[in-house]
Amino acid sequence: MESMSGGFLFISLVMVFSVAGLVLVRRYADVDWLKRQHEVASFFFLMIGTLYAVLIAFAIFVVWTQFQDAGTNLEHEANEVADLSRMAMTMAEPMRSDVRSALANYIQAVVDDEFPAMAAGRTSPRTWAAVESLWMVYANAQPTTLKMQANYAESLKHMNELSNYRRTRLFTMRGTVPRMLWYLLCVGGVVLIIFTYFFGHDSLLSQAVMTAALAGILAFSLFLIYSYDSPFSGTARISPAPLQLELQNVMARH
Repeated sequence: MESMSGGFLFISLVMVFSVAGLVLVRRYADVDWLKRQHEVASFFFLMIGTLYAVLIAFAIFVVWTQFQDAGTNLEHEANEVADLSRMAMTMAEPMRSDVRSALANYIQAVVDDEFPAMAAGRTSPRTWAAVESLWMVYANAQPTTLKMQANYAESLKHMNELSNYRRTRLFTMRGTVPRMLWYLLCVGGVVLIIFTYFFGHDSLLSQAVMTAALAGILAFSLFLIYSYDSPFSGTARISPAPLQLELQNVMARH
């Protein structure tokens, strides 16, 4: 389900199999017998449905909040790059050019190598090397004037923040919904659909439409959770646009 077409296929298959199960039940179960199960089935359907709705809402809230936080974290990372690039203008050569070149290499490594790697659940050795190169530029610097020393000290603070935001980005590249919760969400959805089979509507077509609608909503909810669970690999993945924009600014300052 790594694309919208995959999600559409998943939702369609769930709806088809749900209706197929209903048709199979109605083939062997008498409608009058099913109608006698309405009272008990309605009670359990309402109870399980309420609990499941709370669980779905909680899961969607968690993954959506995580997705937003990951996007905000990436913007902070881009802001730190911008601050380092601007503060490099106060440094003497060759440090000024070295910092800007190292920042440009870092952004290109993140955009071209690390984002695809995160989509596959991996880190990027190229980006790790770019980070080390950037740190080495500051480690080898020798600011001479008081103004340069003050900007150098401030730059080190921003370098620490940049490293922290990158590590946070790497920590959030994997999904946070635990496997047991996925089992509960999937089993709960199947149980809800099965309970609809105990409602013996006189019109099989009408009941099939209602069952398909319920199955479609449940499947779409699961697909939504799956899409936002991994901010950098799901269908609704975060774009590296903030860093790409900052790369243009860094290159323009050369």
